[in-house]
Amino acid sequence: MAGRISESLQLPETTGLYSTAPSRPDGAPACSIPECPEAPLSKLLAVSAALPAAMRRPAWSLGDFRLHKKLYKGTHTSIYQATCLHSGLPVALKVYFLARMPDNIVHMLKREIEIHAQLVHKHVAQLYAAFLDSEQRVVLVQEYAARGDLLGLLQRLGGRMQPDQVGDLVVRPFLDALSYLHSKGICHRDIKPENILFTQNWRLLLADFGVSINLHQERAVTRAGTEGYMAPEVERCPLKADPQDNKDNRELAYSTAVDIWAVGVLAYELMVGFPPAFMSEGNATSDCDAPSAEASLASVKFPPHVSPAARSFILSALQPHAIERPTAAALLSHPWLPQAAVAQASRHLAGLDASRALAARHIDACVPPVRKALSSLVSSGLESNDQGAATREVFSVSAC
Repeated sequence: MAGRISESLQLPETTGLYSTAPSRPDGAPACSIPECPEAPLSKLLAVSAALPAAMRRPAWSLGDFRLHKKLYKGTHTSIYQATCLHSGLPVALKVYFLARMPDNIVHMLKREIEIHAQLVHKHVAQLYAAFLDSEQRVVLVQEYAARGDLLGLLQRLGGRMQPDQVGDLVVRPFLDALSYLHSKGICHRDIKPENILFTQNWRLLLADFGVSINLHQERAVTRAGTEGYMAPEVERCPLKADPQDNKDNRELAYSTAVDIWAVGVLAYELMVGFPPAFMSEGNATSDCDAPSAEASLASVKFPPHVSPAARSFILSALQPHAIERPTAAALLSHPWLPQAAVAQASRHLAGLDASRALAARHIDACVPPVRKALSSLVSSGLESNDQGAATREVFSVSAC
């Protein structure tokens, strides 16, 4: 079931600015969004089919949420960790300040809400609702990811991950989400570690649809995304001053295959610790310059710990011709993914076996002194009514 979008989804220009919130009486940290003691007039822009029943209500305001901390601050938006006061559920609030936003960014925001609200998938960060408040702030109420993003995880792991971890923890669920998006004609266009999140139980969530586009509704002809993850056909597109620039230029149009290219870059980076060499050297070329692009692809080097199956997966995603790249659904059937799942399961079992062995050694080290102490008790001829207390004393002293 698709999300419901407010008719016309109008986002007006405004001169309203946000102010500094006063300190909370309960001692909670103040955030830079003022609380609303009385719910102001607001306009519900969109509501998702994934909205929890406990959060449903006719009117929305920032006063419905307890703000905990700022997670991100950009030019036009800030993201906050918060709790819904009606349901007690943790959420992330993505707040756009319309007074700071030029027309083309407002256009992208409208498109972001329209696209994100219709997506309901276990590996997509849910957009529960979006509303425009009386201070001309657009608030996106989203699913909260307690474990943070993939970039933070990568840094905690020393800059790279084991290939089987990449395949099973990241790539498989990520491709599941991407296949779902592409089946709806949605091209994400900004795949990178910062936009991949994890919940408390390590469920992967694809996030940030700020530059996403619905190819069923319009042509993709913009140089959009993040340098280093852009496919060759995206890099050859010009930047635009107006949302309608180049929309009639079929030669610039690209497809969801640009997301597949980014998957190849991402998988390589996670396993190796840095992007493919031809990307970092700035030699990516256009789709029409095939010999140079193919030469660049051949120059990609892999360290020994990356298996042939993993190399095959990455190189198939990095094909210079977009039409030669597999779809997300096809990549889900690549032999490397079940191999990675088996290796990850074996690693998990090996870890359990090691834990059991360590526990067994610990117990074995404790048992002999306890047995010796019990034997001395028996040989000493203690009265039966004293043995229980004495035995408890032995265990309290001898237990490891």
